[in-house]
Amino acid sequence: MKYLVRHWITVDMIAEEVIDGDGVDLKTNNIGKHEEPSDKATYIVSDYVKVKRRTIEDYDEKLNDSSKERTSNK
Repeated sequence: MKYLVRHWITVDMIAEEVIDGDGVDLKTNNIGKHEEPSDKATYIVSDYVKVKRRTIEDYDEKLNDSSKERTSNK
């Protein structure tokens, strides 16, 4: 018997990028348009990972078994 296990986890991440100093005010900690990481940022996952929730269900290798009852989350 095989099982599909899903783990919902939280992680601490760091996004790093080098930005141009135009529009940055260090006195007020305002970095202007750089408040969110851009698509050029590199992401680093720290060593801290916490599992929030886990589900286990039977795993069937048949992709489309029409004899099984379907469920929906609507």
